[in-house]
Amino acid sequence: MAKKAKKKVAAKAATRSKKTKKAIAVKSVKARKPAAKKAPRKAARRSAAEVAKLRKAVIAGLKSGKSAETVAKQLGISRPYLYRLKSNG
Repeated sequence: MAKKAKKKVAAKAATRSKKTKKAIAVKSVKARKPAAKKAPRKAARRSAAEVAKLRKAVIAGLKSGKSAETVAKQLGISRPYLYRLKSNG
């Protein structure tokens, strides 16, 4: 049975045209674009002093009439975290 399998594989390889072989060779050689660099993430934990500063900035920003989304973008935090700081203050 091993001889029959080898014959089938050899027969399939021979049926490829020159264009197909060239296309396969070109695809394997094409250079890929480098991946876009992501911004480095901040540490997951903030000190108590940083949290207190953020809380004051959140309250001041919201009292001034700015939208929550604008304040969050300015401070570099997410909106859910902004609401959490607001409610714990």
